[in-house]
Amino acid sequence: MGTISRRQLIQIATALAAGSHVVAPGDASQRATSLQRRRPEPLIAERVPERYTSLPFEAQQLGGIFADRMRVNVEGRLIHIDEQAFVAPFAHRDSGGHFDGAWVGEHAGKFLDAACNALRYNDHAELRGIAGRVANALVASQGPDGYLGTYPATGRWAGWDVWVHKYNLIGLLSYYELSADPAVLQACRAMGDLLARTFGDAPGQRDIISAGEHIGMAATSVLEPMCKLYRFTGDARHLEFCKYVVRGYEQPHGPRIVSTLLHSGSVYRTANAKAYEMLSNFNGLVDLYRLTAEEKLLDAVLRAWDDIVQHQLYRTGTVSAMEHFQPDGRLLSLQSSNVGETCATVTWLQLNWRLWRLTGQARFGQEIERTVYNHLLAAQDAKSGNISYYTSWVGRKEFTDAVLCCVSSGPRGISLIPQLVWGLAKDELAINLYTPGRVRFEIDGVPVEVTSETAFPADGHVTLTVNTKRATQFTVRLRVPEWTTTFEVRAGSRKLTGVRGEMLAVSQRWQGSSTLEIQMDLPTRIWSGAPTYPDYALVQRGPQVLALEQTLNPTVPYLHRVALGDSLVRQMATVPTGWAGRQLYQVDGVAGLPSDADQLRFERRSLCLVPFADANAGSVWIARAGRGRRDRPAVTAFARTSLSVLSLGLEPTAGRPVATDIAEFVTDENPNTYCTVNPQDPGLANYLGAPPGKRGDPVWFSVRLGNPATISRVVFRHGAVSASGGWFDTTDAMPRIEVATTPIPTSSNGAVADDSKVAWELAAVLERYPRTTASTPPALANGELFEVRLTRPLTVHGIRVVGKPGGDYASCAELSAYG
Repeated sequence: MGTISRRQLIQIATALAAGSHVVAPGDASQRATSLQRRRPEPLIAERVPERYTSLPFEAQQLGGIFADRMRVNVEGRLIHIDEQAFVAPFAHRDSGGHFDGAWVGEHAGKFLDAACNALRYNDHAELRGIAGRVANALVASQGPDGYLGTYPATGRWAGWDVWVHKYNLIGLLSYYELSADPAVLQACRAMGDLLARTFGDAPGQRDIISAGEHIGMAATSVLEPMCKLYRFTGDARHLEFCKYVVRGYEQPHGPRIVSTLLHSGSVYRTANAKAYEMLSNFNGLVDLYRLTAEEKLLDAVLRAWDDIVQHQLYRTGTVSAMEHFQPDGRLLSLQSSNVGETCATVTWLQLNWRLWRLTGQARFGQEIERTVYNHLLAAQDAKSGNISYYTSWVGRKEFTDAVLCCVSSGPRGISLIPQLVWGLAKDELAINLYTPGRVRFEIDGVPVEVTSETAFPADGHVTLTVNTKRATQFTVRLRVPEWTTTFEVRAGSRKLTGVRGEMLAVSQRWQGSSTLEIQMDLPTRIWSGAPTYPDYALVQRGPQVLALEQTLNPTVPYLHRVALGDSLVRQMATVPTGWAGRQLYQVDGVAGLPSDADQLRFERRSLCLVPFADANAGSVWIARAGRGRRDRPAVTAFARTSLSVLSLGLEPTAGRPVATDIAEFVTDENPNTYCTVNPQDPGLANYLGAPPGKRGDPVWFSVRLGNPATISRVVFRHGAVSASGGWFDTTDAMPRIEVATTPIPTSSNGAVADDSKVAWELAAVLERYPRTTASTPPALANGELFEVRLTRPLTVHGIRVVGKPGGDYASCAELSAYG
């Protein structure tokens, strides 16, 4: 929600266990500064050891796509942050607040975490200077009692205050690991002491559930960095605070995260289903499990993981629509649904990173691969480093450099990539992601260097060269992707075959230089869009979901009128000038073209597909073979929809009817789906201080165009009518069509239209709409059509239908405009 969005993200403690001595690559001269400083080691060891530890950033170099994206993350994003915007709210916390200040404090900590990861990987003088100034500014603004938030003294411990402390702990602990500065650790200790004194179940202490949004989950997500702080301080009060947080879950007004998941296994039915905050708590629960060995904590997280993979996960590796987990079977994918909040994408990635390290199971590595190669990289502009707040499957990506939660979260995910590639155990190297690169480490005191040469994911051949200073026995364990049908490894005279979805062990005595030749196929699969989009499909090649890119298909006028043919996907040999990506593919299909009649004519076309991660304006959805539509699409098809009441989903989902205010359904070209608006529902305006709506207040459904279009007719399709509502009351006035002839201002993430600043003009009245009252349902068929022709063509930036709801709410199946 732009500057009014309260998103957040939870970072991973990059505490790497100290079992293996790391040797830096010999040609990484820029890393000398980082390596001269001994990294602080935790005082407390976890009771549950990890199966693998991530190899330190300093020990490796990556190439290919990962190197490109990490470079632009630093040069395009991290060194261009607005330092003043990040730190000023702390220094001026008592000088009068504003709404944005509620959670603006999260950005400094998120930046520090991403910057420290990047600096450990490759020292950068400018970035190091910025990180130092931000860290010093935070420490300098800390209160005598340890307070390091953005709230004035009279308003502390409400809203997002604990949340801000969470990110300051994450960022400053990461900076402490980089700098070994004791003043930074002391600042973190002071924050932890303050939290432990303030919150608890002893007399005189505050309730942490009441101190945070989303049924307390925003505040309780501080669990993660408090676990890490305990490891560095050894202070039992910090561990007790972590245990208190989990006890706090189970209060009557708490989110009941552990008990609900153990009982139902449903993330949708847990708390209010808010994805980012819930996933953030999962990360903390895994960390606390490792400290306490309390099995139910891990069991709850694994049940949630299973449910997400089975019912919530997009094939591009993200979760959430409208920032919430959805009812089983509802796969929303258009921009109106705010799909794939980047904060949630990164936090899901962090959870799988934790679980892969903990268990070594390939299934968690598989989800890391899915997310990194698809939704994580898709949320980053490959040229500028800007980030999209949401990244839907259809439409132009809404990249921005604004000070927003997701714009600060995306760089954290990109900076984490080196930690996701390899894992090290006592006598074992695990390879999770296939990428060109090199890593150095020691096993049993023997220096080892592994070099990976590959064009993956464009090609499935990987050459691993293992160099050892002297003979040593260990295992190289390779993750076999679940999407491959062939995975073969040649190790000298041996030929090994992997089982997809499992780890393949190559154990031998390594001496001098040895080579592993890996060959995996990269099959193309067509996945149905059912049940939400049954006439559409997506194309996946290897780990990557592909998309139709508008700019690379100039002979295709309507991306929504393209259908797949029967041929296989072919790789293109040349990349057009100006295209930033490395991979392009062709597939035969048909495209609907204009004709003299209302119906389109289909012609065969060679369609150009690119990885979704590289697409800028296009569509993952392509009509299935034989399912292409011949009707001319509306200029509003698949466009962004806004409603007069924007729900924040703050209420618990358990026992509540499934929400029907699904804005996407207004432009999904399906008359059998519909959206409702109830003026009495709590929404963003009420969160910002507006009075509650009343029954019968006017409501509207609006569609915003990406580019202005000239229209001459509008079609409104009614939704569903029931005894409780779903129609327009015409007692005082007929429903009307209004248009915006000037651009519609939006929030800085492009998601929320600021209708208060739009001069809406009357374009037509739905005169054919039946005369109705507020209480008696009319005899309207579901999806019934009402068409108006404008008196003259109008060039518009948006349209809306406005009326007074009958019963409790109004409904809309489609609002379409045509030229």
